[in-house]
Parts: sequence; C-alpha cells; structure tokens
Amino acid sequence: MWNTPGKLVYETLAEVVHPGHSALIVIDVQNDNASPRGCQALNGRDISWIREAALPNIKRVLAKARKLGIMVIFARNTRTADGTIESGPRLRYRGKSSGASGLPNHKIEGTWGHEVLDELEPRPGERQITKYRSSAFIGTPLDLVLRGNGIESVVVAGVVTEFCVLATVNDLLHYGYYAVVLSDCVASNNPKLHEAALLIMSHRCDVSTSAELLEIWQKSEEKLLNPNL
Repeated sequence: MWNTPGKLVYETLAEVVHPGHSALIVIDVQNDNASPRGCQALNGRDISWIREAALPNIKRVLAKARKLGIMVIFARNTRTADGTIESGPRLRYRGKSSGASGLPNHKIEGTWGHEVLDELEPRPGERQITKYRSSAFIGTPLDLVLRGNGIESVVVAGVVTEFCVLATVNDLLHYGYYAVVLSDCVASNNPKLHEAALLIMSHRCDVSTSAELLEIWQKSEEKLLNPNL
C-alpha cells in the first residue's frame, strides 16, 4: 500500500483482492446463452465460446469465493416481453452486438432462459442484479449493495467481454471501486473484440488470470486456518 493525501491506495494484486473487502460479480452467464437447452443453442448458435473458454474457470473461482465467504453477485441481462424498457437506439444497434441478435425470445424476464445458468447453482444469499442495459450499475442497486457491505474491490467474470463486461468495469472505476478482470473467465464469440476489450481494460484496471487469483485466495484461506503463517 502507499499513501496519498487523505487516501490509502492498494498497490499489489493481493491487497486489491483481499477477501475482507472483495466481491465477485458474474455477468450475464444465463441459461439462454450458456445452456445447451437455452435459446442460443436451440437456434443453432455456437456457445462453445462461453462453455469451453470461460465456464470451467468461472466455476472454480465461484467455488473458492463461496468457500471464503466472499460476496457473490450475479448480473442478468434482461429484455422485456413488451419492449417497454428498450429504447429506439438500443433496438437499432442490437444487431451489432456479439450476442443473440435476431432471437426474439432471448433472455426475456420471467423466463427460465433469463435465469442464472443452472450449473452455477446460485444460492439464496447471493444477490442477483436484474439489468436492462450493458452496465450492471445502470438502473440497478449494485452500488448500494457494494457500498453497504464495505466492498472496495470487485472481481469480474462473465460475458460479453466487449459489451457488458467492459461497460460494468468502466462504471466500477467511475463509482470508486478497484476492478479485477479475469481474462480466462470472460468471453466473446468475437476473438478480436474480446482481445481489444481486454487490452483497453488492462490500461484502466487489473487484468489477471483465474489461476493467479486462486493462488492469492488460497494463501488467504491458509492464513485464516493458521493465523501464524
């Protein structure tokens, strides 16, 4: 850590992701885009980019966060059945996204497809943020949830890297939180945009791997079990 007038700044990644002040947010890993029975898969869309590239790592990080008692938050991308919350510009530019453009029943609120991916087995005490825009902060209580629980740092996983992940990370910084993006826990079906988004975020926050994070959290767990270490 280092001091600047009136503030204490975390310097190392271990300081940033300390379990005592960190949360894990999993963005938009939902049945419709990540389950073989979801909307994308049933319409012939390739979902290997999330199931093979990111999901196994997300599961490992999620398991360790739960073991350490770290706050877990799920953000759910949401569309309304009647279109009352969608704006004209949002509808116009939806076709440019990496997701399920052209699938009218994708992630409609109240449906099974809109729910957090079954395999992640969300628990009753884990907050679920319903969001209608890319950032998990816009029109949601996310800042209140984080600030009210003394959270200073947020570890970010999920999809899509260049849209909802990037937008949420930008707002984490604007709201005054440390942001740590796990490069192998975020994914996109467009490799070039995925890499571009990671490059942008690497200049603005911490970009790490799940292995590096888990090693840090493992040491934290060992210290909890044996304070004399």
